Amino acid sequence: MIPIIPLVCVAYFILYAFARSIPVPQRTAQILLSGAYHELAADFGPQLSLDAWIERQEKQSLANLLDNVAPGGKNTKNAAPGTVIASPSQSHPDYYSQWIRDAGITLSTLVNFYQQNSSSVLSTSTIVPILESYAKLSTKIQQTPNPSGDFSDLSGLGEPKFMVDGTPFTGNWGRPQRDGPALRALTLMAYLRTYNASHPALWTSSGADNNPFADLYDGALPAHSVVKADLEYVAKYWSAPGFDLWEEVQGLHFFTAMVQLRALREGAHLASAFNDPGAARWYHAQADALSELTQTFWSNEKGHLVETLDSSRSGLDCGLLLGAIHGSNEEDVSASPFPPYSDEVLSSLLALVKDQRYRFPVNAVPTPPSTDDFDKLAGTGVGRYPEDIYDGYGTSPAGGNPWFLCTSSVSEILFRTSTHLQQTRSLKFGLRGVAFWQALLPKMDVQADREYGADSEEFKAALQRLKSAGDSFLAVVRTHTSGDGSMSEQFDRVTGFERGATHLTWSYGAFLQAIEARKRA
Repeated sequence: MIPIIPLVCVAYFILYAFARSIPVPQRTAQILLSGAYHELAADFGPQLSLDAWIERQEKQSLANLLDNVAPGGKNTKNAAPGTVIASPSQSHPDYYSQWIRDAGITLSTLVNFYQQNSSSVLSTSTIVPILESYAKLSTKIQQTPNPSGDFSDLSGLGEPKFMVDGTPFTGNWGRPQRDGPALRALTLMAYLRTYNASHPALWTSSGADNNPFADLYDGALPAHSVVKADLEYVAKYWSAPGFDLWEEVQGLHFFTAMVQLRALREGAHLASAFNDPGAARWYHAQADALSELTQTFWSNEKGHLVETLDSSRSGLDCGLLLGAIHGSNEEDVSASPFPPYSDEVLSSLLALVKDQRYRFPVNAVPTPPSTDDFDKLAGTGVGRYPEDIYDGYGTSPAGGNPWFLCTSSVSEILFRTSTHLQQTRSLKFGLRGVAFWQALLPKMDVQADREYGADSEEFKAALQRLKSAGDSFLAVVRTHTSGDGSMSEQFDRVTGFERGATHLTWSYGAFLQAIEARKRA
């Protein structure tokens, strides 16, 4: 009888050699340039430096993201204006729907571009029409009866996805999902603030009888404006269990709690600005109660955060990183209990990266020699969670795969931590952060509860390491991105080739967010 293990090892070796021997193809790529699409014979080949690849891939990712958004997206056939399709894939798997979560996160990325230059051609001709359509469609969707409920008690706002024409999806699904209303509210509040900044006269001239933003926020009860309805939903249902962001587990979840908390905090400020003091006090009170709940997601025993309370899973989850990212306002991170740079988030990142590095054979592929000795924080493909068995098409005993959006999110956390250090000009961490910082700086004797100033060697090394580590995860994304710049949902745990839903919108959005964080790091 032939031993199985040697055969498996040989098979893996052949697969790696095969994958590495295939040349990266040259294809025609569409990029967004000065508000218009242009054809470019783009070579995304390995001869490009990481900086050069990022510059090209940023344009390509934005173009591909916009292709999945109506109006104007080439992949949005029969989609109502304001729709964000998760993927153009309509079979094996079918992702041709609008998820409330994915749409909110995607359009928050577009709001970021709008904030950078509200008068650009991209903003005025593309982003603003999309956001206006999104707000109108959201109002319609909110008031559409669906399997999660209806608008009378706001329960229908927990419906996770709709058909691309705005009609309800009535098949079996993990519902309700309670993160969607919070994410939608956050995106529209950010849009409202940015629009007001570029049109201040509208805000100052508004009054009880003249509110140009009434469709977005009106203090009247029962709620009928889109943001007000979402905030009322969050305030009413935050303590109720629902399904997680991966649509698999019912309970109370870190990601959901973090975005809900941020929505309530920002909603309270918005309510005050719109002379709705009762709502402001109510949202503040609910936020304070929810903030106490978020503290229970830390496990002293495990030494990291857990995604779902009272779950049989380990708790390690990409949702922890996403919760820190989307649950924190970069302009006021102090309002978040677990910002990206917090000890708890960084220790959780380290534990997740360690698990994923040894879980996927593709991560064992030798990487080019580096002058940086990262060991525990070298770039690696990161998937959703250790127990994952979804392979992009169905469930598999072999387990899940690395995801582009999760790998990019590791980079974003590292870059945002670097930015925080530069802003505070200090490195200081507690016992919960020791494992991360000692892994990042293995040659330095850094200790908890000591402050390392901006002139210290430890501080300077930390900045350099954070940026290099962040780049190493982007290098992994680069390795597995198609030659034409397209990103699917996952890349194979063995071969490294893309698999699952093609042109996943969230993959592009997460990459763009990581690149934006890199620019500030």
